[in-house]
Amino acid sequence: MNSFVKKFVSALAISASFAFASVDAEMEGMDVVSRDDGTFLIASPTFYFDRALGAGGIHSESELWTPRKLRYRQLLNRLSVLPSWNPIETPSVWMKTGNELGDLIYQDFITDPSERPVNRTPILEVGARTPEYRGFWATFRLFQDDHYCYSSSYSYRKNLVDNKFSFFGENWPMFSSAYGGLGYTNDFINASILAGKEYVWIFSESSRWIPVSYSPRIEARADFWNFSTTLVFENANYQDKRKKETGERKEVNGSIVYSCGEDCKRGMLQLSAGLAFRFVGDEGTVYTGLEEDRVLWPFLEMSIRPTDELRFDVMFGVNNRDWLIQDSIEYQVPAFNRLNVSVGAKNIAGTRLNPIADTYEYFDGDTISLAANGRMNLMQGYVRFEDSLTNFLVFGARGSFWAEHGAETFKTEKFVKDKIYTFRHGDVDRINSWIKGVTGEFWLKLRYGELFNFTALTGFERIDGDEKRFEVNPSEFFVSFNADWIIKKSFRISHSLRYRSDAEWNLRYKDPYIVKGDWFWDATFEQRFPKWGISLAGTIVQALGKEVVEAPNGEYSRVRFFCTAKKAF
Repeated sequence: MNSFVKKFVSALAISASFAFASVDAEMEGMDVVSRDDGTFLIASPTFYFDRALGAGGIHSESELWTPRKLRYRQLLNRLSVLPSWNPIETPSVWMKTGNELGDLIYQDFITDPSERPVNRTPILEVGARTPEYRGFWATFRLFQDDHYCYSSSYSYRKNLVDNKFSFFGENWPMFSSAYGGLGYTNDFINASILAGKEYVWIFSESSRWIPVSYSPRIEARADFWNFSTTLVFENANYQDKRKKETGERKEVNGSIVYSCGEDCKRGMLQLSAGLAFRFVGDEGTVYTGLEEDRVLWPFLEMSIRPTDELRFDVMFGVNNRDWLIQDSIEYQVPAFNRLNVSVGAKNIAGTRLNPIADTYEYFDGDTISLAANGRMNLMQGYVRFEDSLTNFLVFGARGSFWAEHGAETFKTEKFVKDKIYTFRHGDVDRINSWIKGVTGEFWLKLRYGELFNFTALTGFERIDGDEKRFEVNPSEFFVSFNADWIIKKSFRISHSLRYRSDAEWNLRYKDPYIVKGDWFWDATFEQRFPKWGISLAGTIVQALGKEVVEAPNGEYSRVRFFCTAKKAF
């Protein structure tokens, strides 16, 4: 305890001399690496356990379907930001590159060969979006992240596929993507069509990494009037070179959403309705399956605000197989001028967290069901207050209690060993008993105009239930210090210093896999040249912490540096 207190005090002293915005992420979706408000364990850029403290339940955010994720990537039964095909909005050209510290660049300064670190893996991205010409514009992007791919899994995974399974390099990265396309934008419509090719390793419920190449992948989007539409075609190729297995899936997926107009949004009642869909056709050996080769998911969202202080929100979706409800109520308590107090309740209930996901996985002659029988119900109540002590100092707290019955988990029947990996057989199941949790969060914010912003945040959570059946036992507490300086409106220093307590994976190995708690430090330095529309940024992440594997069958999370250069038109 004494050593912990010393670390805590020293961290506070260091943090007090820095300042806040957010540390730049390696790529979209990789902000989980620097998240400090819960349990975030990364196996790859496309698979991680992401659960904010106070979210309630034992599932991760990427397991839960919501209308906000309609344009996320569906990777088996998880929703992933990467590989993102969201066109960059600003006309610009950019490049990003970086490396885990220890690459050959740094070895030139070490004269003793025995002291040189092993070669490490890079990150690379290049892209552009042209200025509009009569509303038309063009874009392209090539990007891949080789982190979390090389040390132990590299030798195993390369034997599953032909060639190098990426656009460049020989690290067999967890994803490598490239696309190009055209768009049109005016006051009525924003539309685009992109086409490209990519390589992705998908993490499955059996704990396998499944290689999938999309050639081609085509995505069209159109946002007009009160409608938002997406249509995607994917020609996915599967293979296992060792077993001489190949397969192909042709998939059409997308969505159409109607949202009420501006007059409606200013009123008491707001409505939106939509339909998400998937149609697949499989040939040969495809390692996952979708029941009836299709899913149609109609849903409705409604927000009611009878007064300025009271708000109701509800989302409801249903089809022939599943149903899902997410609703909440929040009341802003009239209080003092500087004191904001809110109380609320949330509820999630349904037969499946992600109703549009695949329903089966096929593994060594076994069919793993990805949909459990029965239903789950998660209820949560919370109270939150924030007090502006002065014009530059704010203190806040949030407390909650939650209870869940029928939580989704995995019923492991047996484990199998294949070289360095451990795989599992079984089915997605439920915990048909109550799991209860209580949480508390406290924060202090200090702000001095646009020059300085500092936030100290801490939180704890206590969970009671059948913990041995949780996929992950989340961290019980965290503490973080985030700060930012913006000097002369053109130079930014952002940093995050944080501590996370132990987390524990169950059900993937015979014995629990413990991810030890540690301190982490990330920082971004950015210089902008507004006159020329140029920005240069450098970021270091995962400093201070030990290099560890944060997920079963995952790879080491290492300290790394990357830089970004961008020219806006």
